[in-house]
Amino acid sequence: MQWQQVLSFVAAITPLTLIPGASFTLVTQRVIAGSRTDGALVALGSACGLLVHATFAAVGLSALVMSSAQALTVVKILGAGYLIWLGVTTWRSARRGAVEPAAARGRSSIRLGSGAG
Repeated sequence: MQWQQVLSFVAAITPLTLIPGASFTLVTQRVIAGSRTDGALVALGSACGLLVHATFAAVGLSALVMSSAQALTVVKILGAGYLIWLGVTTWRSARRGAVEPAAARGRSSIRLGSGAG
């Protein structure tokens, strides 16, 4: 690979890496809902994922998967299963979080009601 190709690739990819995307949104959401540490962990996880993806692409795994329909199907099924697992666990944790404040509001309104009556 010639240096002009590398320079062209860097020039093409730099704006794409600077545009905020889903990872930025997720980090922001975790910082607002949790803490800076949560945001830093999400950012670290995102960076690790990008590193793994770039490494696999560099060694040619992406080309292998794209040339084999069976390998692509396996990757799609594994990816879909992982996304479903993430969705279910997120939904469950959101339900637990939504139920607890409702229960706490119910207890405080009972205290207020019993103290006023």
